[in-house]
Amino acid sequence: MVRKFQPGKPMILFVIFFFPTLLYLGYWQINRGMEKKEIIELYDANRSYTPIFETEVEGTSSSILYRSIILEGEFLDQTYLLENRLYKQKSGYEVYSLFLTENRGLYLINRGWVPKEIEKRRLLPVLEKKLFIEGVVSPFKRFGLNLYKQRLSNNSLEVVQEIDYELVKSKTQTKELNNVVIQLSASSPYAYEPIWRPTEFKPSRHFGYAAQWWGLASVLIISFFIYAYKDLEDQGE
Repeated sequence: MVRKFQPGKPMILFVIFFFPTLLYLGYWQINRGMEKKEIIELYDANRSYTPIFETEVEGTSSSILYRSIILEGEFLDQTYLLENRLYKQKSGYEVYSLFLTENRGLYLINRGWVPKEIEKRRLLPVLEKKLFIEGVVSPFKRFGLNLYKQRLSNNSLEVVQEIDYELVKSKTQTKELNNVVIQLSASSPYAYEPIWRPTEFKPSRHFGYAAQWWGLASVLIISFFIYAYKDLEDQGE
């Protein structure tokens, strides 16, 4: 019996669509893993340097990402509690407060994690008190996840599901908000449990996802050939 490669048009179209898609998803995860690897390497390198002061920053704050910085100033009357944050299998909040420096720089400070049962009013820092704080400069990306448009009230203490730059900036009125977040060190005043990491997932996790996508692509191609030839064998019997 002569066997020919004739899988049929539906199967060909199926493979033409899904095979490149699976390959793309694998390469995308590899790129994500490499980005995370670069971030972790930069973070590890910069954390070994001595802390700098705000007056030593040249250009924008984003030029010193993952460096430790010392700020002198005072906390303002605005604190956000980012809910649904897990630590050691326990739900709680990450506490974010605005901080105005002596050089009139305005920063959002991540003060760390607290359990959900804590009395919220205790989380407000003492206002108009000059102090020094130290923390790591991190990008101001979106923190949390909100499935609907969020509007802030005029309260000094607010529970939110998501924090992003534009949302916080809308509450600062005329003050210019820096496009970084300071991850407060545990030894600084008003600091809580530090749970921040430079990346949510390790690079190895993305590489593992890439292997899974490419594994599915391999299975698809093998199944494609098996289906094509087996189908013709059945027709010839």
